[in-house]
Amino acid sequence: MAGFRVRGSGFGALFALAACLSASLAAQSFNWPLHNLDLAGSRFAAIDQIKPSNVALLSPRWLFQTGVIDGVSNQTTPVIVDGTMYVTDPRGSVYALDAGDGHLLWTFDVTELIGGGAKAGYIFRNRGVCYADGIVYTGAGSFLFALDARTGKPIKTFGKDGQASVILDVIKERYPDVTAAISLGYWFTTAPQIYNGVIYIGSTRSESHIPGGHVLAVNAKTGKVLWHFNTIPQDGRDQGWDIAGSTWVGGERNGGGIWETPSIDPELGLIYAAVGNPFGDSTKRIGTNLFTDSIIALSLADGKLKWHFQQTHHDVWDYDSGNQPILFDMQVRGQRVRALAEASKNGHLYILNRETGQPVHPIKEMPVPTESTRPGEQMWPTQPIPFTAGGEPMKPVAPTFPVDIPADRAATRTLVPVFTPPGPNVMFAPGTEGGANYGPMSYSPRTGLLYVNAVDSPLGSGRPARGYFSAFDPATGDLKWQQTFDGWGQAGSVVTSGDLVFVGTGSNTAGYFFAYDAKTGELLWKFNTGGGVFSSPSAYMVNGEEFIAVGSGGGERGRRGGDLILSFALPKPAR
Repeated sequence: MAGFRVRGSGFGALFALAACLSASLAAQSFNWPLHNLDLAGSRFAAIDQIKPSNVALLSPRWLFQTGVIDGVSNQTTPVIVDGTMYVTDPRGSVYALDAGDGHLLWTFDVTELIGGGAKAGYIFRNRGVCYADGIVYTGAGSFLFALDARTGKPIKTFGKDGQASVILDVIKERYPDVTAAISLGYWFTTAPQIYNGVIYIGSTRSESHIPGGHVLAVNAKTGKVLWHFNTIPQDGRDQGWDIAGSTWVGGERNGGGIWETPSIDPELGLIYAAVGNPFGDSTKRIGTNLFTDSIIALSLADGKLKWHFQQTHHDVWDYDSGNQPILFDMQVRGQRVRALAEASKNGHLYILNRETGQPVHPIKEMPVPTESTRPGEQMWPTQPIPFTAGGEPMKPVAPTFPVDIPADRAATRTLVPVFTPPGPNVMFAPGTEGGANYGPMSYSPRTGLLYVNAVDSPLGSGRPARGYFSAFDPATGDLKWQQTFDGWGQAGSVVTSGDLVFVGTGSNTAGYFFAYDAKTGELLWKFNTGGGVFSSPSAYMVNGEEFIAVGSGGGERGRRGGDLILSFALPKPAR
């Protein structure tokens, strides 16, 4: 939308402009330049050629296979700019395709560039690239790469011949003997974010015992790190130590990886990231363990912490905050609220004021069970539970108590509510692989609804996972509709001004891609992709045609990989 000026301010004005332009965009092109479309992570595409009245005619226009089946699943989100699509394989290699017909234009292979990780049995995931000013950026292994978008050639002035060792540059300050960041457990899973000449990205991986994840700000021209923030301050040299230091007692200070792309509000000058779980012996990390399982807001200029909100205290359940915080403006009690929402693996949706980090609706510290069978374990006595504007507990995004449990399992296990300490023969929900995972939410300014995908998989239930796809009114916290389906609801969604919302699911036998009525939740169309859908879709237009693209590949929990990119469109008019 270059050349347009917006009266007013905030994301509400931008969304209003996008909606007003949807009719004129129908005859033009529509790009998807960032992992979640825009800085807000809205995943709202202002195009309406595909709508409830014709979505039943949607069919694959083309498909592409990378030929690389590696890692646990195909999780790339297609990025589309000026008729070219950019996707990645699990290692982070980049493929440029003609977005209209799927033909390969160029490939950049990172396999020999990312060090021992590609050859030492590491299981990679990669969620895609971002685009700005004719350059495509990808995080692969523990490096950032900058590529010419037309040719795929490395940008020589970025790092060393297009490759910047940004994580290593940071951790060597504290660990000078480390020669490869991946040896300390660090690598990139998330797609980068970019704004005003700066790349922003978070590092994983909590389960590798990393001493805190890092939010990195990197000069997009040179690859030099401008600032970084450690999600688990290790000592007084890390900012936030005065807040977080005393929340870890006993020796463990590990975890805090970042699984998804951060969001940015340029007007407030803030960047928002969701932080993953703590890791290690939980009896040696007494306390709430900040800033794990939290949303953090940092200054774009220097990375200073502005506020934080923790969604799970002293996590012993693997309840990451995994998906990208989504930013939007709304009216609450007649007042404009700059809002942020993020759904946790603990099964709850949290809606905050993104200026202050305070809840928009009540979030109450509620008592939870604390009796643990582990010697030395000290559970936190309360957990933050969201309530609606009307004072009722918010409906969860997935069940927070085991449901539909086979009789043989129910007879041998004790079914307990969320936040009960794990123990022998105890079954709780969400399980360690349930709740809202890395799949990003979407928000429609037309319906005013948030769309959340989540997983129902109680620990030890012995039954297949079930997906829960929900629409919430963030102005009240009320659940408006909810659909369930077989398989893993881990993929993100995309919503369009055609009032359709698209989302996928994965299972061992098939992966379905669905289209729902964004207002009512009615299932209008589905397509069996032949493999699990663990990728978040994109919507775009080229040559006057609207397309919906998604990656497919992965069985239960992604254990069987795949390499397919599918792009759907309506039938071409007869000539």
